[in-house]
Amino acid sequence: MTKDRFRKYNELEADEKEVLDAFRQMKLMSDYNRFRLYNYKVEDLINDYEELKQLIENIQEKYFSIYEELLNEELTEGELDASVWGITREQENETWNSELKLMCEIKTNFDMAINMIESGEANQSIIDAENWK
Repeated sequence: MTKDRFRKYNELEADEKEVLDAFRQMKLMSDYNRFRLYNYKVEDLINDYEELKQLIENIQEKYFSIYEELLNEELTEGELDASVWGITREQENETWNSELKLMCEIKTNFDMAINMIESGEANQSIIDAENWK
């Protein structure tokens, strides 16, 4: 068995700290770029949800407007039953809103991680953790 032990960051020689710092920076840059990529993808998905909800609303408005015109012109028969559309919209909106909320939470986490890396807080947290080992 060896008597070697792991040393804390503040116990390392200057050249050892330099190597460790370089590896830490590479890892942080890798994480930073990965977080930015997925942050962009999540943000794009959030925008798609918002556009989808707006599109569905526009389609529904057009549907009822045209259907009402057709009834007024006696080009179709029947009643306009908005309750079916309303129930379907409510169910869709509940699902989309829960998915959208999850994506917004994920984006918030990415934003925080990116800000921590940019500010140097992540780097300092790692150094602090290394000193406590």
